[in-house]
Order: sequence, then structure tokens, then C-alpha cells
Amino acid sequence: MSDNPADETPPATDPETPAEAPPPEAIAAAEPTPPTAVDLHVKLGPLQDPDVARPRAAQVWAWALAGGGLAGLLSWMAGESLLQWFPAELSTVGAGPGMSGQVEAASPEALADAATRNAALAFGLLGGLAGWLLGVAGGMVRSSPRSGLAAAVLGSALGVAAGAGVSLGVLPIYAQYQGRPDLGDMDIAYATAALGAVWGALGAAGGLAFGIGMGGWKRGALGLAGGLLGGLLGAAAFEMLGAVAFPLDGTTQPLSTSRESRLAARALAALFISAGVAALVAPTRFEGAAEHHPA
Repeated sequence: MSDNPADETPPATDPETPAEAPPPEAIAAAEPTPPTAVDLHVKLGPLQDPDVARPRAAQVWAWALAGGGLAGLLSWMAGESLLQWFPAELSTVGAGPGMSGQVEAASPEALADAATRNAALAFGLLGGLAGWLLGVAGGMVRSSPRSGLAAAVLGSALGVAAGAGVSLGVLPIYAQYQGRPDLGDMDIAYATAALGAVWGALGAAGGLAFGIGMGGWKRGALGLAGGLLGGLLGAAAFEMLGAVAFPLDGTTQPLSTSRESRLAARALAALFISAGVAALVAPTRFEGAAEHHPA
């Protein structure tokens, strides 16, 4: 027997004994998974709320668009039946030349007041439905109907108040400038500002409800900002579209004069508000490489 350790033969291994396989968790951790449209491997960083599962971006977008789109459709359907809920107040005026007696007619001020109140009703309805359905949608992102219901109650109350309240405050001021000949081509800009204030306010209420339904006031703040931005952009998109597609339908009025243009208004409001909410609330920051491959 040799005294040299290098000459020693290593002990033979039993060929019938299989090597112990690593656990499946270790295999999954060792194999990097490329990001997909379903799981983007993202985190919310400091906005991640404790005890709330990280949502997937695709889920956030799908639920936000579904909730907002349904709110836009339902508000248009209900609004068509309430279009002239507040009639213009008639007053007795003298008949025109060649006519005898007196007639009842609505003054321009009465017409503007009725238009404002009807618009407040329509946008209050839109805000209430958007707040309710976006709140429910936010809860469904985290599979928590109870959280969604609580957010829906808050969102609907704020949405009604925002849509109706801002309409009653802004639209009478806009009516003073509407149709003035000295404005020239600025009527679309003024209409965009007035409608954007209303849609931005009710969109902020809906976005807040969506974020709270997902879990936490931090997400609610992002949803509020997204809904506000979406409402402003939606108003601008509608006024530009209206000038081209509905030039005779009075799209610069608080409520336009045709069913098709009013449907387009609700659709654009719902689309832009939902997209704005999802864009800011959905996780978008990829995890760092160190988080996937620790040293």
C-alpha cells in the first residue's frame, strides 16, 4: 500500500443510489423568468402597502377600463332620459311686430340656467357611477369585494358632489363667455377649460376610489392625480373631435345637441379617466437586477 495520499483510490459510489435533486423552489429561483405582459415583475417601492399583495399591471388596466367604460355607458343611457329634467323658466313678453297680445318665452338667462342644471345632473350621474364602479374595480384587483364596496360608497358620494358641484360653479361663468363674437376661435379653448374642470373633478373622485379599493391612501392619491389628468385630456380630445366629427351638434355647449355626440363625450371621458388612473396606479418600475440575483 502506497504512503502517497494521491495514490489512494476514492471510495466508489453506489450507482443505484440517485443523487438528491434540489427542491423546486431553488430551481425556480435559479432560472430567471423573462417579464411578460401578464407578470411584469414590478414593485411599487415605497408605495407598497403592508399586507397587500403586489398587483399585476395587466389586472389594474383591465379592471380600470372595465369600470370606467361601464360608468360611461350607463351614464349616457340614463342621461338620455333625464336630458331635459330641468326646463327653462318661461316669462311673459310682448309679441313681436305685427302680432298682438303677449306670449311666454324663455329668456337667454333662463335657458343658460336650465342648461347648467341639466349638465350638473348629467355630470353628477357620471361622477357617481364612475366613483362607484371604479371603487368596485379597485377592490377586484386585489380580490377584495369588501374593500371595493367601501371604496365605491366613498367614490360615488365624492363623484356626485364633484360632477354636480363643479358644474354649478364653473358652467355659469363659462356661459358668460359662450358665443361672444370677440372670442373668435377661442370658443373651443374656453369649452375645453370648462368641461375639463368638471371631468377632471369627477375623474379625481373616481381615481381616488379606485386606489383606495386597491388598498391604501397612497394608491388613492395616485388614482386621484390620474383621474384628474385623464379628465382634462378627455375634455380636450372631445372638443377637438367634436369640431371635426360633430360640427353642427353644439359640442361647445355643456351638453351637446345630438345623441351620438353625447355618447362620444361619455366614452372619451370614461376612456381617458380610466387610462389616467391605471397609468399612475399600475406598477411600472421593474425590479432591480440585484433583487433577482442576490450576491
